[in-house]
Amino acid sequence: MSSPYSEIVRDWPDHLRANFPEDYFHHTAETGSTNDDLLALAARGKARPGEVTLTDYQSKGRGRRGDRWEAEPGRNLLFSIALPLAGNRTHWSRLPHLTAMIVGRAVESILPDTGTQAKWPNDIYIQGKKLAGILVETVMQPAPFAIVGIGLNVNTRPEEFPDSIADIATSLYSELDCESSRWFVLGLILRGFFETYPDALDDFDEVKAWLESRSYLQGKMLALRTAAGHLSGTAHGLGPDGELLIETEDGRVETIISAEEIFIL
Repeated sequence: MSSPYSEIVRDWPDHLRANFPEDYFHHTAETGSTNDDLLALAARGKARPGEVTLTDYQSKGRGRRGDRWEAEPGRNLLFSIALPLAGNRTHWSRLPHLTAMIVGRAVESILPDTGTQAKWPNDIYIQGKKLAGILVETVMQPAPFAIVGIGLNVNTRPEEFPDSIADIATSLYSELDCESSRWFVLGLILRGFFETYPDALDDFDEVKAWLESRSYLQGKMLALRTAAGHLSGTAHGLGPDGELLIETEDGRVETIISAEEIFIL
């Protein structure tokens, strides 16, 4: 029986495998948070570019606002990747959007006709239901690193979702009615990172076009809570760095860099 690592890199060309040697992949049965694990390594100067920590179960997993990410042990992909931050600092904020495209393209290669959607700023949806979430955190010392955490529902059965999210969550299993290899899906996503990062942070047009063509929020009336206060209006595309553009009732276009809460009206 082949190892998870062998399954992950099975179809990779040699030059990509060279960027991800086997000792860069850490698989545990349980941890508090894969993001916390890599953040701690990065804070000690021990994180390596492209290093990945994956777990079967997270006891302290969280989303972008501290929301819990729930998953049955071993069913889904719960992992983080360490990416060094360099180059134009004003482009670093584009990383969550690049990640959404990478994850979305991996999903589309498995589910090509099911309507993949990107919900600004950090979720992937299938037909109006959440499939994956993204959390990007940074460490600046001793060297700048981004830790990109991804939770993707792979083999969760519909009946296994908690009642609180059963109507708004989905999985690859729910869409395909069969199990998928976590390692194969992980290989698609990691290959996407190694093929596009960091160049796509500077050459952002393709990412922006992908996101806008699959926007879950586009054209919808929204209410948002931001650090500057409350705002309502219609989602009106993305700015040059992936900011959400909101057209208000009086015709102004507001640029939203981040929002604490977004409600569809």
